Amino acid sequence: MTPTSIPPCWSRPEIQVVAQVDAGGLEFGDPAADAVFDAVHQSVPLARRTKAGTREPVTEAEVLADLCQPLVSNEPHIRFITGRAGTGKSHFVRWLRVHAPRRDNWHFVYIEKRNTSLRRIIEHVLDGIDTPSADNLRASLARAASRMTTVQEAMLALLNHLHRLIAFDDTPVIQNLTGADLVDMRQRVARLVGDYTFKQQLSRSGGPIERIAKLAKNGHEPGADVNSEDLHLGEADLKISPEAFLDAGADFQRKIRDFVSNRSVRTAAAAILDYYLPRATAEVFTGNSTDLLHVFEDVRGELARRGQELVLFVEDLVLLHGIDAQLAQALTLPARADLCPIRAVIAVTSGYLDDRYTTFAERGVHYTMDVDRTQVSTGDLRSFVGRYLNAGRVGRHGLSLAAHSGEPTPNKCTDCVHQDRCHPAFGVTSEGHGLFPFNAAAVDHLVALASPEDFDPRNILREVIRAPLEVAEAELSKPGEFPSARFAAGLAPTRMTVPVELRDAITRQSNTSPAEISLRAFYAAKPPAADGQVQRIADILGVHLTDLAEDHSTAHTAAEPIPLAPMSEIDLWVSGGRMGASTAQKIRRWILDALAARLQTGPKGLNVKRAASNILVGPVTIKPSHVILENAAGGGSTPPESATIKFSSNDRDGVLLKGVLAATSGNLAGPNSGRWFFEMQHRLAKLEAEIVEHARHEATSGVSSALAVLGVLSTVDSRNVESPAEALAVIIRPRRPNDINPGIVKFFDGVERYRTSALTVVRDSLTQRKGSGAASIFDAGAVLTNLLPYARLTQLPVELHDEAGARINVRGFHDRQSSAADALWTPIRSVLGQIGGYVAEGEDLHATLTMMDSFVEQAHRASALARPDAKDAYDRLRVRVTSEQLSALRRLTRLARSTSNAASLWDLASDPLPMLTDLLNYWRLCDHLLGSLRDTAPSPSGLSDTYDRARLQRALRALADTLEGLTKQ
Repeated sequence: MTPTSIPPCWSRPEIQVVAQVDAGGLEFGDPAADAVFDAVHQSVPLARRTKAGTREPVTEAEVLADLCQPLVSNEPHIRFITGRAGTGKSHFVRWLRVHAPRRDNWHFVYIEKRNTSLRRIIEHVLDGIDTPSADNLRASLARAASRMTTVQEAMLALLNHLHRLIAFDDTPVIQNLTGADLVDMRQRVARLVGDYTFKQQLSRSGGPIERIAKLAKNGHEPGADVNSEDLHLGEADLKISPEAFLDAGADFQRKIRDFVSNRSVRTAAAAILDYYLPRATAEVFTGNSTDLLHVFEDVRGELARRGQELVLFVEDLVLLHGIDAQLAQALTLPARADLCPIRAVIAVTSGYLDDRYTTFAERGVHYTMDVDRTQVSTGDLRSFVGRYLNAGRVGRHGLSLAAHSGEPTPNKCTDCVHQDRCHPAFGVTSEGHGLFPFNAAAVDHLVALASPEDFDPRNILREVIRAPLEVAEAELSKPGEFPSARFAAGLAPTRMTVPVELRDAITRQSNTSPAEISLRAFYAAKPPAADGQVQRIADILGVHLTDLAEDHSTAHTAAEPIPLAPMSEIDLWVSGGRMGASTAQKIRRWILDALAARLQTGPKGLNVKRAASNILVGPVTIKPSHVILENAAGGGSTPPESATIKFSSNDRDGVLLKGVLAATSGNLAGPNSGRWFFEMQHRLAKLEAEIVEHARHEATSGVSSALAVLGVLSTVDSRNVESPAEALAVIIRPRRPNDINPGIVKFFDGVERYRTSALTVVRDSLTQRKGSGAASIFDAGAVLTNLLPYARLTQLPVELHDEAGARINVRGFHDRQSSAADALWTPIRSVLGQIGGYVAEGEDLHATLTMMDSFVEQAHRASALARPDAKDAYDRLRVRVTSEQLSALRRLTRLARSTSNAASLWDLASDPLPMLTDLLNYWRLCDHLLGSLRDTAPSPSGLSDTYDRARLQRALRALADTLEGLTKQ
């Protein structure tokens, strides 16, 4: 491989001059600039727009002949050159001016784009005209210029003039505003524009007032695009900050709030401001002492007296914003004895001649430069680039010398010592200009990228010539570096014509991979195959070419550019496009399937299963959103913070995703013979390890809560547990007693979901799953020491009362147990309270029962009971009162005195309410029997019959004792 010995054969300063993106950057009349212009000019297709709207192809010569034909009418002879920004309109206007014949009876006025302010434009029109009106206008221009020393002064003056015009003009119609509506809106706008703060808001940096003021004061910057809409005021330009008016009065702040909140008000205000803007601009920058229309007529009158025609060339009508309306009116006036004939050629951006210039537009013939790139032949496009390359090599001085001596533009390649090596490798144009550092294929590909549809010479100059040559100049001295990734980076940063799998393979194998990829992408006639010409160029540049299968395809040499093959969605994604939802879904699904297979077949000690599109790994859920695809649809709004696998828009990841898509169709070989699969497995292994670690951590943190819940629920099982195994059996499957309290059964039903969640946590955390089989291998080692204490829990530990994790809401379970305990104890306390009304605290219940039995028996024999069946009723209730019930009553009474907690639920495992009801009924009957004898009981005073149950009970006990004594006797 021979390192390059071909240095840059151009000068960067010269390239910057000759390849200016706008002909306005070359000063008209300067010999060097004129020589450069002539050297780079390239004919391109043109079309004439007919009245019917169709297009008829024409040549430059035909347009020139049309402009210069003898005038047979007094109507103005106006020719418009229209087209999008950057199509070369001003360049063509200049070409017409250069080639227009010199005639004594023609007075030329050429209005350039080059730094031409509004004042200079008018001075050009007045050049050579010595009339009182012209002199007055020159003086007015001088005074206006002396007042406007800065852009800030110009903006303030412009707004002040707008304020005056809006406040005092009485135009009856502005757009759709008329009558009272116009009067009202004009007053509101005048009030706003007259405010200092409002003026500051409109004069913000980058705003329309600044743009208009700069253009009118300083002229057009060469190479800068001026959008005609930027010279007008719209609703969006009037969006202001209400906070800026906090120091204003309440009434004005109200007006500002209404203005800010009401779009229709802003739209109407913008219409009024924009209506007066051209007039205000003209007054500020040209003075208001002279009528411009009158001056234009005066110029034509002077030329008529001289017997001359006015021949006007305007490189861009937008330059005349502020006086364009008056110029248009002046140019539409037919010639007469005191007004000279007019020839005018005016470049105007498509769409600029709207309703305001209808009459003006209809007076002229329209030629358009909006043409498809395909209408320009491949040879002409290469010559277009070659001319600029040659001009940059020859330089302004050489071009100027040749032009001065009348010689044709020299070809710098003819005396180059590297021509023998350079031209066979890099190629030449049909005019003999060498394409180095490009070749024909590179020019074709780059032009197609810079100008994909319509012919766009401005972007070709910017992106195909200027930028790549700057890169080449910096890199050609270092073998193997040019053309680097910086080459044509603005057009194709990812080199789309080289598929991602090839870019990845080249990057892995070559130490000059950026240059090789660029050569294959741009210099190959049929990218990415490296043909013989690419190999010769690589040898000169010191670039190693990797041996790829694509290089052995059928050789192809073409005079015409090869249409690029459709890019795959992954190639488009790597180049910055957005991946569609369908493709992204396939990729995410495959990756989750592969991940699930790894987790299920590996001894991770975790339960792994699929749930719809998710993977459940122990307590951790992996969703499709965990597969993050940069700039892809369907990924969710907020990606997870952990356990993710991310694929960025780069070559290496593009290869992996191409492999995934191939695998979804059953092709595991994929884009690089299967190597992608092993790299993908390596990426998945990292994700798998992260998931396992996360799952184990989550499992450990959740098992204690789950076992605590199960332990509380196992309290219903009365079996003794003396070993961890017995405790585990009780915890997992507790037995319920036959006489279980229905309220506790209801509680169990209410907390079933908590029990299910707890069992799921235990299963996921302490078992593992092989493949798609059932969970197995319970690992109790992590919780062995806790099993016995958990089996004896009556309520959750205090530290768990407020825990509400994602896996199990322990706090909710505790709240339900507490509520259930309260619900069960409420009726119990009620019945106990009623029993307390019959049984004294601390009373010997067994003794009382014996006494009542004796009393009822004796009273029955003595026929002292109230009813004949009282003895039978007593016996039926008495048989239900046992020593066990009395003990339970005492126990429940003690428990009822304390505040209920969740654990007190289990004190009611068997429902005591029927037993307490029996006791209540018994004591109630006893009280009734005793109460029925109150009339027979003597009163201590004999004066009161108030029922005193305690006294009556003492009396009845005494009576019972007497009856018992009599029985014994």
